[in-house]
Amino acid sequence: MSTPPPPQDDDHSRLLDFVLSQPLDDECVHMDCTDECEQISRMAERVANGERLEDIMPEFEQHIRCWKDCREEFEALVAILKAERAARGG
Repeated sequence: MSTPPPPQDDDHSRLLDFVLSQPLDDECVHMDCTDECEQISRMAERVANGERLEDIMPEFEQHIRCWKDCREEFEALVAILKAERAARGG
């Protein structure tokens, strides 16, 4: 079994950037996207219709700025809703 290489300066820099960019707001940190699925769906519909997420729910906008998986899922949902609307001619 081989030993992994020691961390590089770039690895440390990315880790430090990640830690320093995390929100300090407990509500944002502990937000559970799976528990808020229905509310997230409604927000995605509103964003797909042109509203800005930071105006609808700034805490969630901050949350998805920090958590890549949540952001990617939310953006995918918005894209699907926009595509469905475009397919209906709306």
